Amino acid sequence: MSRLTRDSMKEENRPKRIPVSEANRDKMTVAGLDNDNFVYRWVNDSEGRLATFVAGYWEFVDQTGQPIGDGGIEQSAGVGSKFSKGVGQGVTAYLMRIPRDIWLEDQQLKENDVKQIEAEMKRTAKQAGDYGRVEVTVKS
Repeated sequence: MSRLTRDSMKEENRPKRIPVSEANRDKMTVAGLDNDNFVYRWVNDSEGRLATFVAGYWEFVDQTGQPIGDGGIEQSAGVGSKFSKGVGQGVTAYLMRIPRDIWLEDQQLKENDVKQIEAEMKRTAKQAGDYGRVEVTVKS
């Protein structure tokens, strides 16, 4: 068994070293993910959030960036390889992903809901009449 030493690691094969004491490092960043085809996020394991995300077609990501299991909530294969991090107060967050096209559909649905709420607010303000006015400015 060979022992890995500083001299034995060639410069081109050595991963970028990040000092432990570096205060500005991003502790939640995961390198090497397929950001072109998927959207990733950390989901806290609290109050049924994991089951909610799985039902919305989000899938767990393993340590190599690949999905785990068949997407069922009761999956047991690969449990130890799920990307997870403790986020404080006994809560664990799991890295999950969803195909970008499904995520974009979800964003459009949320935008439609906001537009509907804003339209109702404007309608209600017009009926009130003499209580001032409501302006909604949308920045692009």
